[in-house]
Amino acid sequence: MSDIRFAVRAEVQHRTEPIETAINLIRDHYKALTRTWSTTFTTIIVAFFSVSIFKSLLQPAAPRPVGDLVKVAGLARSFEPLIYYSEHAVAQVHDLQATSVAVWDLGESVRTSDMRDAPRIVADLDALSETMKTLAIEMTKFFARVDGDIDGILNVMDWAKMHLNRLKSSPSPSTISSAYDNIHNLLSQAHVLEDASGSPTTLGRLTSHIFGLSNPQREQRMVQLLFTEFLSVLEDSIQAELQHSVTLFALFEAVDHHFLNLARTVVRESSAQEELHADMLSSLWTRLLGTRAAELRKFEQNRLLLRDVRDKTVRNKGILVEHNGKLLTLKASLETLRSKLVSPLVRGVNSTTLTLEDQIRGLSDVSDYLGDVRKQQKGKVMETLFGSVPSKRFAIEDRPGTVIVNPL
Repeated sequence: MSDIRFAVRAEVQHRTEPIETAINLIRDHYKALTRTWSTTFTTIIVAFFSVSIFKSLLQPAAPRPVGDLVKVAGLARSFEPLIYYSEHAVAQVHDLQATSVAVWDLGESVRTSDMRDAPRIVADLDALSETMKTLAIEMTKFFARVDGDIDGILNVMDWAKMHLNRLKSSPSPSTISSAYDNIHNLLSQAHVLEDASGSPTTLGRLTSHIFGLSNPQREQRMVQLLFTEFLSVLEDSIQAELQHSVTLFALFEAVDHHFLNLARTVVRESSAQEELHADMLSSLWTRLLGTRAAELRKFEQNRLLLRDVRDKTVRNKGILVEHNGKLLTLKASLETLRSKLVSPLVRGVNSTTLTLEDQIRGLSDVSDYLGDVRKQQKGKVMETLFGSVPSKRFAIEDRPGTVIVNPL
């Protein structure tokens, strides 16, 4: 009986020995950690930080700094004056075309006269008419370019919003993925996986090749791509419009030069006509008017024609100066925009830590505002082009048995 009791006790002791060993190990460590008040306090602090670090590793990783799309969108909003300027493009081009035709018609009237400087005046008027015709064509191209640039800016903002929304709607990372993202961020900030400029190190390239890009890396690269593309669209638009404005200013200078030459010629011919007219009147006291009356009327017609040339050129130059002033204002705003584009506050790579929601909201505000302004402007242009009332109007009168169309 004693043999059986001894065997059972030995078997139970053999089975519980690992448990007792573990309990003793824990007890020994606990005694070592709580041996004194200082070790106890240190143990609590270390445990607290360990739990905090573990919890932070399991949280979604913080976004990495990216280009500020909201600042670039604010620059895009500065293109609003261009929309309003091109709103009256049709009227301005029509003014230039009508002025070109009027100058040509004036030249034909001078061509039939027998003034001494008529060929020179006609040549100046023809050159002025051709230059203004070219100016009208270039203004049309410029306005078309402005409208195309505005549409391009709106399109790139919609494209950026689409990619940001797609990035935002991606599924939440798993616990393991979040831990990898946080560890990757910590090692990148310690310049283990990335250098100071943000370029991956050899170990960083190896890590990305084995484990792939972290979620913050993917988000950073996508937003940076959108930022660079958006900025390049604005730069190209401003550069192209400034280059085109140089061509327009050269044409404005050419037109102004023709106006000056024409004014000098007209003044010189007016003086000649006045002298001839005075000589004709002074000789009337010795002879009857007779056949000389036709010559007197001819001198008077030439004087009136020259006065008409002078008045029309001054009036047309006033229209041209007005257009030139608007274009100068537009060029000044474009130069201001270009100076802002090179600012480190805008071009700074990885300059903000705005969330995707903030970036999308900023883009949407500017895109919706500019889109509404552009839509209204486009509607007014279409109404001017295709909904304008003809210059010759007709009224229809209903009478018994007849319908008569009378011009107003």
